[in-house]
Amino acid sequence: MIQDIERAIAFSIPVVSAAVSLTMILLDTTRSSNTVNRKIHYSMITVYCLIMLYWSGLVMHSVAHDAFIAYLPVFFSSFSFIPIFLYLITYIITEIGERKRFPAYHFILPSCLTVTICVIALIVPERQRWAAIYDNKANLTNAIIDTMFIVCILMSILYSGLSLLRIKAYKRQVTDYSADIYRMSLDWLSFIILFRVVLQTLPIAGLILGIGLFNKWEFIWVFTTLPAVFTHIVLCLNILSENYVIIEPITAKEQEMTAAGNYAQLGRQRVEKYLENEKPYLNPEFKITDMAKDLFSNRTYISAFINREYGMNFNRFINNYRLKEVERLQSEAVQRKRKISSMEIVIHAGFSNYRSYFRAKNMAKLSEQ
Repeated sequence: MIQDIERAIAFSIPVVSAAVSLTMILLDTTRSSNTVNRKIHYSMITVYCLIMLYWSGLVMHSVAHDAFIAYLPVFFSSFSFIPIFLYLITYIITEIGERKRFPAYHFILPSCLTVTICVIALIVPERQRWAAIYDNKANLTNAIIDTMFIVCILMSILYSGLSLLRIKAYKRQVTDYSADIYRMSLDWLSFIILFRVVLQTLPIAGLILGIGLFNKWEFIWVFTTLPAVFTHIVLCLNILSENYVIIEPITAKEQEMTAAGNYAQLGRQRVEKYLENEKPYLNPEFKITDMAKDLFSNRTYISAFINREYGMNFNRFINNYRLKEVERLQSEAVQRKRKISSMEIVIHAGFSNYRSYFRAKNMAKLSEQ
């Protein structure tokens, strides 16, 4: 009994962290006028609501067995829909090219699982459902519920894999679009995806399916709930700070310019003069679309020009200018005997933070080897 209470307390912590994160997202929703960011916010609200329902079910599973049996359709539905909406957020952030609606077929399987568990709740007596969940008796209801949980686990693993593949494809494209190494990396999102599968989904599934290993090791719930709280906070803070780069679709005007070749021709002298005189790279959010606008060109032509003439992508090309600016500022500070922090120099050079500078410096060293 004491173990059940301790487990319920542990499971209630992620409910609180999800509620706090949900409140922060709600308060921030009206701040952004960007349509894509608002879509991400609305998806985040749905995710945190589902997470609260999910962990509340685990609290009931530990200390309120009768309530959990009645709550089973809600718990099961939230369990099956969470990976879909997390994938939706990844889908929106990593969308490349023309923005398309999220395919509705992704919702078919979790909807079918939800309908199935609702039917079971209506036609199967409560005592039989209790035996299937807690007594782990081998009967048809137990087999169906176990199969459905296994399907949910496989869905979570599958959609985690799909998300990681999208992030990988996104990283290849965004290097020719943005010069902000930190915001375009999406390392935080990859981390959350992997953490959720390994440290949350599998142990929880072990508890529900009655696997002895997960029922006997009391300390395992600390390693399950604390990562959940951590990922809730990390996800919330990165979305609030918009720690990602949205690749805007190519406009009709850009397509027309590309097809007709109706854009200003570039040359090394013109591009380098523009960068040296205007210093647009001092803006941490500088993108290839900004450069195209300033040079009366389009992103496709500029990207191809940089790759052909300088043998690198847009990201490395711009960050090389920022690295030179760091060196210039450091030298100037020494000559004038001024005490300026490394962070201040890095920010003045156009990097969004010190981590972006560190990555750009390491990339430059690797390219020289």
